Amino acid sequence: MMAFYIGVMNLSTCWLGLRAWRFPLIICLLLLAPFASAQQTLNVLASIKPLQLIAQALTQDITDTQVLLPPGVTPHDYALKPSDLKRVYASDVLIWLGSEVEPYLAKPATMYQGEQLATWQSSENSHEENHDHDHHHDGHDHLYGDPHIWFSPDQAASIARQLAGVLIAKDQQNASRYQQNLTDFLTRVSRKDVEIKAQLADQLPAYLVAHDAYSYFEEHYGLKHVAAISDTPESKPGARGLLTLRRLIAEQQIRCLFIEPQTDQRIVSILAENNALQVYSLDPMANEIGVSDTGYENFLQDTADRFSQCHW
Repeated sequence: MMAFYIGVMNLSTCWLGLRAWRFPLIICLLLLAPFASAQQTLNVLASIKPLQLIAQALTQDITDTQVLLPPGVTPHDYALKPSDLKRVYASDVLIWLGSEVEPYLAKPATMYQGEQLATWQSSENSHEENHDHDHHHDGHDHLYGDPHIWFSPDQAASIARQLAGVLIAKDQQNASRYQQNLTDFLTRVSRKDVEIKAQLADQLPAYLVAHDAYSYFEEHYGLKHVAAISDTPESKPGARGLLTLRRLIAEQQIRCLFIEPQTDQRIVSILAENNALQVYSLDPMANEIGVSDTGYENFLQDTADRFSQCHW
């Protein structure tokens, strides 16, 4: 609002000055330049933090990206508040997973007036939708129907290329900067990928995960969990499921359990009772990662470091 007020005042001043021949045209242009720049800054909104980290790498030194979901919340069962809807419709670019994973955004997305990038489609629908939709939807290869594509450096690079195209089309004035940021991002991610492959080259002991969210990371770096406590962070195993998991821990000499912020500590206690199970935490939604141009690489490294804690 303040920028708008100043812009109007500058415009009025210029108009009066030109009418009275007091201001040369160049002075008016200088007065209006800050207002024009403010108007051209994109409002980029990501639905979840990991997507924000990728977006921020592309918008670095141009604009700051925002995230819709608050910390500690997952997209599995989120319900939009009126303030959330306001933020969605106020944004110029929306990057989200897609209606199958984030149904709370499905209806707002159909009425959204800005540019949007839906980054995930199910394996069953991706081929069909790639023929039916425009460049705002990208069909990726999917592992086991797992929508957690941000765990894959290759998928992150694909998302970044798609998003760069959207940003450049929307803001051609900064096209060269977006392109340079993309190049820098791809270089950093490639370098980090090599480092993590070396770090995780030695096979980890058998381990469990809180929920089945890590297929992309595991496939990429040669890891594999024995079992997951549940399919989603919100679901919990029953008594029979817990007995099965305890049997697995004993029979397959499972050494580690990787939990998440939402994991029920009572379940952890039951599984770890009377055995040498090591319990470590993972941060799948990047809640503990700072937003910066290197945030995504920091997230990959943080995930690798957490897995590396599991030892014989």
